[in-house]
Amino acid sequence: MILNYLLTLATTVAAVTMVAASLPFATSSQVLSGKVVDENLRWEFTLDAGGDNYYKVSPELARSLQAGIGIETEGPPHVIAVETEVTPKRVSWTENRTTYTAPGAAMTIHLRWDTPADSANGSRGLLYLHFPAIPGVNEEAIDMRSGPYQKDNAGRYVIREATTYRSKFQLALARFVFALAAGLPFGVVLHTIGWAFVVKRERRSRLSELQRESGESPQTFYPDPAAEWSSWLLVLGIGALVSSMLAGFSVYDGFMSSSFALVVYILLGSLAAIAGLVTYLVRKRLLTVRVDSEGISYARGRENLQWISAVWSDILSMAQKSRTYRGNTTHWIEIEFNDSRKKLKIGQSLVGYSTLCNLLASKVAQ
Repeated sequence: MILNYLLTLATTVAAVTMVAASLPFATSSQVLSGKVVDENLRWEFTLDAGGDNYYKVSPELARSLQAGIGIETEGPPHVIAVETEVTPKRVSWTENRTTYTAPGAAMTIHLRWDTPADSANGSRGLLYLHFPAIPGVNEEAIDMRSGPYQKDNAGRYVIREATTYRSKFQLALARFVFALAAGLPFGVVLHTIGWAFVVKRERRSRLSELQRESGESPQTFYPDPAAEWSSWLLVLGIGALVSSMLAGFSVYDGFMSSSFALVVYILLGSLAAIAGLVTYLVRKRLLTVRVDSEGISYARGRENLQWISAVWSDILSMAQKSRTYRGNTTHWIEIEFNDSRKKLKIGQSLVGYSTLCNLLASKVAQ
């Protein structure tokens, strides 16, 4: 089952990554040396006047900005042509789940650029916005509210981080590897959803087998056969969902930097490690209970069980307990022994839990 999981996961991630590699965030960031890139980019911005105040972008100011805004480069990228349009409008954005609206402007740039045909493989460069000085307005007043960009340490609005390649094969491979930052979390999310149904089917099949075995003497009550898989899929799925949301914003905007891609990998890798740890702990704590005429035996884990036994006279007390939280009620059995061992807690996830409750109640009452 593990091998099947890994194979289907790899297939799903590869398929999603191949689709992502054809989207603008990858095709405009990983380019063929000497080939022209033609793209239309859109942003919205405001001019901060301090506090909750914003400068109004008048038609005159819009024309001034339109004439002065340009694209500057660093490294191989070379700008061929730039056409800029700035239009005053009210801009909306969300911060900390609160939506704000203020006077600002929409900016559209039609950009044509390329890199030298003799650019070295893997050489990286930047394209960033250049704003002209605005009379009476601090140069730090411009706040981009939407669109493809990333603000670097120098305070520049980087709109493209471009890496060049000299052959189509190297370019295709580079785009695939770069797009993997989006393909991996999205692929894991899709695969996790699909695999949840696989685990559900496997769990149902295994439960049928265990229920047939439970009638034999001594009676054995097994833990949930899919407990580890459920834990793994839940934690990993949450991590992949968060990572895919972050990557999704970049894919939607058409811009992803290599540093941001690294953030996605680190986040998903960290949560995968947490999922692995949670799965290990769940597996280690799984409880199997065996009941016969002499007493009760129990063991932790899934394989190579180390049984601990107690005759019925060793049981000091047994109680059925429950706890309700936000409408969900959890039940368990708590057994206290007359020696120094810890209390035994048997959760409701045990296969045949209700039968075990009745059986223990009748045995202890004797």
